[in-house]
Amino acid sequence: MNRRAFIKAALEAAAFLGVCPVLSCSLTEKLAPSGNDIKKYVTGCMWCQCGCSMIVHIRGNQAVHVSGNPDDPLTRGNICIKPYGSLALLNSDFRLTHPLKRIGSRGVEADFVKIGWKQALDEIANKLISIRKKDGARALGIWACGRSSSDGRKLNSAFAKLYGTPNYEKTGPFCNYSAKPAGESIVGTRYPPWIYTDDDFFGADLYVLIGSNLEVTRPVLFQRLQSRVVKGDCDLVVVDPRCTNTAKHASTWLPIRPGSDLAFALCLIHHVIIKDLIDHEFVDNHTIGFETLKQEVLSKEYDLSWGAKITGIPEKQLEYLGNRYAVTKKSIMLGNTGISHHANAVQTHRALYLLAAITGHFGGKSMGYGCLNNGGTSTGEIPLSQDQLPQPDVELCKSPAGWFDPLENDAYPYKLKALISAGSPLTQWPNQSAIRKAIAGLELSVYNGLTRNINAYYFDYILPAATWIESGGLAPVSDESRFVWVPKLIEPPGEAKPDRWWWVELGQRMGWKDIFTDELKEPEALQNFVGADQGYLVENFIQNHSNALRAPISVSEHGVTERDTLFLDKVFHTKSKKAELWSEDLEIRFQSYGLTAIPHYYTDPDIARENEPTIAYHKNELVHSIFQGNKTLTTKVGVVENHQHNDRPFYLITGRPSQAIMGHTSHWIEMLSEVSPHQFCAIHVDAAEELGIQNHDKVKIWT
Repeated sequence: MNRRAFIKAALEAAAFLGVCPVLSCSLTEKLAPSGNDIKKYVTGCMWCQCGCSMIVHIRGNQAVHVSGNPDDPLTRGNICIKPYGSLALLNSDFRLTHPLKRIGSRGVEADFVKIGWKQALDEIANKLISIRKKDGARALGIWACGRSSSDGRKLNSAFAKLYGTPNYEKTGPFCNYSAKPAGESIVGTRYPPWIYTDDDFFGADLYVLIGSNLEVTRPVLFQRLQSRVVKGDCDLVVVDPRCTNTAKHASTWLPIRPGSDLAFALCLIHHVIIKDLIDHEFVDNHTIGFETLKQEVLSKEYDLSWGAKITGIPEKQLEYLGNRYAVTKKSIMLGNTGISHHANAVQTHRALYLLAAITGHFGGKSMGYGCLNNGGTSTGEIPLSQDQLPQPDVELCKSPAGWFDPLENDAYPYKLKALISAGSPLTQWPNQSAIRKAIAGLELSVYNGLTRNINAYYFDYILPAATWIESGGLAPVSDESRFVWVPKLIEPPGEAKPDRWWWVELGQRMGWKDIFTDELKEPEALQNFVGADQGYLVENFIQNHSNALRAPISVSEHGVTERDTLFLDKVFHTKSKKAELWSEDLEIRFQSYGLTAIPHYYTDPDIARENEPTIAYHKNELVHSIFQGNKTLTTKVGVVENHQHNDRPFYLITGRPSQAIMGHTSHWIEMLSEVSPHQFCAIHVDAAEELGIQNHDKVKIWT
């Protein structure tokens, strides 16, 4: 049985058995090629925020197999199907292998000409110099996301600072960035308090997942959690509009009305206060602002009856969950993008932090609230002195999609003229017609990617990326700030290059040769250079059998100590060193946006029912975002009642279709695309029957 047939059979068997389709090391090793010419290396997966360590098998300049790493305490030798997609991608016919320059029209009729790296970078540098001279450094935007390598971001971050542009962002605004100001405003950090160990994350008695489809976003971790549920070691509650595979394996599934998660949290806070399920010792000694929280929530009458009406979850189920969560000390509550992709995201995350705090669910293992995919601790930066850096202007918007708002709104002080993107704005950014028109109007647009996808047909220059073991560096960070070191093991195809390489070359063309030195093109040299002061040296990563370190770390003569569970001493990372439920400073901060420090309920404008609170954007009233150090512009808002009747019959929500899909790149890998070959619409069976829709019908959706 070949690898493809084996994986297909394994997935089909897993689906039949109703278990998480994760492949174990013992199974995958049976498929490994044998021979003295095979060398094995510990590496990390390129795809998502699981931080999985694994083994890659190399023959010559080819990666011929991957398997789980049995020495990784997190994954225990298990991997999902995506690493096999990594192998398939290496030699894919869809790979970009040469720099391209678009000629003629944009869109599907675009033509390209192959050019050398020298020509491409010379022309890009000359245009960047011209734009900075004519329009100022602020006219450049750099979107530094993607899966080619994470250490390239250390270089493009330095490039942005030296150029002088404030418009530099990574993936966060399209993922779970809303949880950062939420967590920092209450407990002083964005990171989940737990770590993925047996005595912490896997030691809880109750798990509440809100807008988190863990079976497809964390398949290896979910397998371990699922086994605990099956054994009766814990209960799992899933709050999600969709009956996902995660929900199917839960003890309780609560189908919630989309966009009403804030009401869910507020009514549970109200219930806990009314029934005096408060952890008074924790609240009295380790929080500030409880009386204001209590007064605000009770005055709004956010009781269970109100919550049931808003969320669609029966009052009895809300009551049971509120009681169970409050009295179960080892309870973990986690959110994900199901919360973050709403207009009330920051306040929803904050309300869930508040619920966890007043019930005493911080300060110990196996407890707390946190949001996944929420960034990692820095493992070092290119050192730059202040006299080298121009004073940057204010950023147009925290979300790169908002960088183009000035085209339609004269309230902004300037407009973007150039964009360098390592991600896929033409599949990930909203309002595609406006985005494509905006990119077409730029004086310079550069796309760095792995495949000749739709972005290549709109950008001016297309730079071919190296991936994973062709590049080396650090794999994407996990939820617990775990980084896995990836050695460079093979050469990329054609003239594809690691983004690290061409950022150095571009920096040199800008006149910064003393900073962008040739040695930084090598992954080990770059990581050792930026990570030396804090101990993030390659040798410290590879001393572990998993090649992994959980940041932040401390290094002494006794070795490397990694991050442990947060707040075990009940000291929080806020100015007061306590969990800040409310303070005058927080009130001032939130009022600057048009909001309140104690969250008030509202939902998205598009889905608000008549007389339901929603949010209004004052598009001509721009303010400096205080949670971004006043360095970013944002639109002031206000909570208002919706007085319009919304006659749209459905909510259109999105979610990961399967564990095989991760961003647009996975659709270009046949093996992964076979698992989820189509864009599909999941619609309730009653609604489908009423509309005469059958399984596998094609439907047209508009909004």
